[in-house]
Amino acid sequence: MGVDWPAVKRKLECPKDEDAKYDNTAWCNRDLIPTPPDRRTYGIWSYVGYWTVSGSNISAWSTGSTLLAFGLSPQQAIGVVVSALTFISIAFLTIFKILGGVLTGCLAVACGWMGANHHIGFTVSSRFVWGMRGSYFPVLLRVFVACMWFGIQAYWGGQATRVCIGAIIPGLAHMKNYFSASSHLETKDFIGLIIWMGAFIPGILIRPERLQIPFVVCFFLFCGCCLGLLIWSVSQAGGAGSLFQTPSTTPNVGWAFMFGITSILGAWGGGTLGQSDWTRYAKTKHAPTPSQLLASPLTIAITAIIGIIVTSASHDVLGGEVIWNPIFLLAAIQEYYQSSSGVRAVLSGFGVFLAPATGILLADYLVVRRRKLKLNDLYVGNPTSIYWFNNGFNWRAFVVFLMSCWPLLPGLVATVNAYTDEKYQGWVRLYNLTFLVGLAWSFAMFWGINLIFPVRGLGQEAEFEDETGFGGAADVSSEGNLEAGDVKHGSKDEADVRLAHA
Repeated sequence: MGVDWPAVKRKLECPKDEDAKYDNTAWCNRDLIPTPPDRRTYGIWSYVGYWTVSGSNISAWSTGSTLLAFGLSPQQAIGVVVSALTFISIAFLTIFKILGGVLTGCLAVACGWMGANHHIGFTVSSRFVWGMRGSYFPVLLRVFVACMWFGIQAYWGGQATRVCIGAIIPGLAHMKNYFSASSHLETKDFIGLIIWMGAFIPGILIRPERLQIPFVVCFFLFCGCCLGLLIWSVSQAGGAGSLFQTPSTTPNVGWAFMFGITSILGAWGGGTLGQSDWTRYAKTKHAPTPSQLLASPLTIAITAIIGIIVTSASHDVLGGEVIWNPIFLLAAIQEYYQSSSGVRAVLSGFGVFLAPATGILLADYLVVRRRKLKLNDLYVGNPTSIYWFNNGFNWRAFVVFLMSCWPLLPGLVATVNAYTDEKYQGWVRLYNLTFLVGLAWSFAMFWGINLIFPVRGLGQEAEFEDETGFGGAADVSSEGNLEAGDVKHGSKDEADVRLAHA
């Protein structure tokens, strides 16, 4: 008896609403169409919950304290955190007073506009920038970065689980290691990871529009842990710790400060690129804005500052190397993982790619198209769509992306490999401004190239129409250059689709 492959494919298909008038295709399904009103469940407080969870986590904690490993003093590390986060967040709230929070919020608001206005996610938003087929590139870029971050979060989750269970069952904390030493993995850590994954996987079955309660639960659990560590370390050390009285050890404070800002922007600013995946669930157009402008920088900054204080105070109590990870601190591990700076350098280095992608997206949506989209065409995978460009690719986006990335790569290589030769210093200093330079450069270049080589369909705007036919439009064999607006006429079906978009 053979396998019924058509039945298997139907099982794997994205579910289709009972009253749906669209077809499931490579370009259109329930998860890709603009979020319907019944799934728009996020109000202002829902987004506050989202950003507090995003900001109050181990990544934010270790972001500030890891800067101590760069040679910055605690005061300078706090300055970096505050500066960088304002730079990502609040648009001109108090420019001289809080320079740092402005950018995270600004980027979050700007990148989230298309979600709040049109209720489309990052995958669909990429289509009007990169082309229907070209949109796979930024999506894969985000998938790659997400895999790296999930790997880190899973490792920390496994460590935390092992520490918690080990406090109850000492046998686990002192379990013999049955793995080879060359694997760099201990049996107890592996058990902790498996238990954590077993608890995490069911959580991803919760639909995004129903995550408000899990946000609240996670926030209070993490806050309890943060406050507990802060109270313990400060009370035991009799203050914030002696590290606050020691000067920085970095040979160049200015460039170390800028590198610290870049490391934070590369980690947090890059995450704002996919903001529309969350803002698409907004009940009202402006529901995400207050949390992006206030909750985002405040929670990230407060968590990072607590992390810096605990790191400094615990150093006085425990001695030895700086323990920059709260899980290692909870486990009372005395050794400091020397790879912390390298890990931060590599992760912040993703800003080399994410900053240009963010600049291109913002320039196209805000300046070139002036926030006007023809939504139905984002779901048509053939030349009748104004977002088809050249065979499904917008060459302008790829050219600008490459032109924006390459000047930053030598500095990334030199930083990660710790090259100290004088000939690399210029590249390293340019890399220290990665996110700022990459974002501004790509934004300006993409705007300029569109002035010289304008795309068709600018100014066209239409709401999403849940009609039979548009979602089922398949790729056609005739894929010409439609840059000049010379739409090729094909079959009767194509003509019908074209009329539907007229």
